[in-house]
Amino acid sequence: MLRTALRPRWLALLVVVLVAASAMALLGQWQLNRAREHRRVPAEQAERARERATPVPIGQVVAPRQTFPRDGVNTRVQATGSWDPAHRLLVTGRDVNGRTGFWVLVPLRLADGSAVPVVRGWVASASDPAAVGPVGDGVQVIGLLQPSEPSAERDPGQASGLPADQVNRVSATELVKLWPYPLITGFVVQQSQTPATGPAPVPVPPPAVDPGLDLQNLSYAVQWWLFAGLGLIFWWRLVRDDHRGELEPRRTPEPADAAAEDEGRDDAEDEVSKVVPVGNEQSSAR
Repeated sequence: MLRTALRPRWLALLVVVLVAASAMALLGQWQLNRAREHRRVPAEQAERARERATPVPIGQVVAPRQTFPRDGVNTRVQATGSWDPAHRLLVTGRDVNGRTGFWVLVPLRLADGSAVPVVRGWVASASDPAAVGPVGDGVQVIGLLQPSEPSAERDPGQASGLPADQVNRVSATELVKLWPYPLITGFVVQQSQTPATGPAPVPVPPPAVDPGLDLQNLSYAVQWWLFAGLGLIFWWRLVRDDHRGELEPRRTPEPADAAAEDEGRDDAEDEVSKVVPVGNEQSSAR
């Protein structure tokens, strides 16, 4: 079949098919990019609007020990309370501008006795002066509300291997074991604080938006890729059929046809044998 495929006419057709398939693949990629763009721009606009929205009291969005609301992500909230520097934690493995460091996580105690985990910002090392827990009463914090992160997967009884003042997740199920307060099932990424207290860490940027894909453009992309694949399959089938046609031998009589032919030959010989004796008998009579 390879010899058949390497014939000039099939090679020429293959070049045409490959050019068309490449164009279709590029069109599919273009539609995929359009699918991302159509969802990304509105999502980013909505997120920017939420980041600039008037903050609402955090108690109107989520309460301690309450399931985190689905529409609460990135809601701009405000909370007023007192910092608890004794329970300050550093969250490991956090990147800002391509650098890995720590989030400074501090509980903000509210008047009702509960607390809100607040990510004050980012520091490059645990020895940074801004990593120290802040001190202050009557502090108003404004920031973006985020759901609790999932707990790290560890075997029963296995320790995290981190220092006592460090964690690797902002997980409500882990924080309730470390802090003596009822907690909300989320945390606040601080945008501003009034009044300011102590050296401020680097602000943590808003979380990246994952808008998904526009289904209509995604379907167009899939169609273009299917057309490209079908073109290659069509060429392969043409070559295969041509190859099979060359291999097909000349038609030989089927066994039934050969038997019928032999039977007809035998019948003809019988007829001849019947005629010949009659002629001999006539000659004898004369």
